[in-house]
Amino acid sequence: MRNLLAVMLGMMVAGFTPFAWANPWDTLPPTTFSIPFDEEDEATLQAEVTKQALTFLETVQAHWGQEPKALRLSVAGAVERDEEGKLIYLRNLSDHGVLEGYEFRHEALVRGQYILLQRPLNGLNEFIGYYQTLKEQLTATYGSLTNDQTVWDNDLYQPVPSYWGVAVLIGHLHYYASWETEDGTITLELTGNRHSKLFLEYRSHREEAST
Repeated sequence: MRNLLAVMLGMMVAGFTPFAWANPWDTLPPTTFSIPFDEEDEATLQAEVTKQALTFLETVQAHWGQEPKALRLSVAGAVERDEEGKLIYLRNLSDHGVLEGYEFRHEALVRGQYILLQRPLNGLNEFIGYYQTLKEQLTATYGSLTNDQTVWDNDLYQPVPSYWGVAVLIGHLHYYASWETEDGTITLELTGNRHSKLFLEYRSHREEAST
């Protein structure tokens, strides 16, 4: 896990935009399978994913335009990287990896990203459950979606919903949703390349105007 997070960290420092990254999973051995969580454990973990993601968004929203020092005082955990206008934390959530990053322009916060990486595989539709629960909560908090897409690049597993998590994992299916707020744009994505990745970004209007 540490090696995986190190790879992710390097790419995040090189550029925050995930679509420009190389595949971080290429250096990993094949996915390991373990006994799935029982319903109570899965529900508990799902609630923790949602809680962390919402806390992250609240942190970003409360610190728009502030300098890195303010984030260091507010965000728990050890800073893994603090340079080149980026402040990055690495954590674990159960056995999954969490990468949380904040980007600054002229010492002012303009963007944040929260990424949950699947490792190991605990259940075929585990990350779809996280995505759907978080999407529902974000809609309840921030209102109607401005974009809501479910995209099949390969429909092999489309007739079998119990295997849609496999479709995500191997890159056949991805989910995308976004919300507009007074401060900026929230983006939620679920993608995969041998491991599933839940991606949440909050980008300020200031950052959008400069790109």
